[in-house]
Amino acid sequence: MTDKSNLLRNTLLINAGSSLLFGGAALAFADPLAQWTGIASWILYVLGVGLVLFAADVAVTATRKPINPLFAKLIIAADVAWVVGSGLSLLLFSGSLTVPGQWTIELIAIAVAVLAVLQTVGLRRLGDHHPRTA
Repeated sequence: MTDKSNLLRNTLLINAGSSLLFGGAALAFADPLAQWTGIASWILYVLGVGLVLFAADVAVTATRKPINPLFAKLIIAADVAWVVGSGLSLLLFSGSLTVPGQWTIELIAIAVAVLAVLQTVGLRRLGDHHPRTA
């Protein structure tokens, strides 16, 4: 018997790993990334801390059996907010960003959107995805 939560669980784990990777890179290389992207280093530090904390939350959610559908929905909502925020950042701050910075924001937003879609499909495959408490 296959586990209906495999797609959701695996996508959440990919989300957690990539968030940890990008968050760690933002923390470790904030100053060079600031010059390369045009994003202020303090913003990269804040994003790095936020992504590391988000990665931990996503990993905890992904490793629970069963996966809490409410937590999965909150993670999907956070991913959608990231994509919307990325679009707004490109619209409002494109003059401050370098071309590699703009491309980086766009590519990460596309990757996050793909994860959000896959997580949504995985959540729907669970069938009973009524919110429940922790």
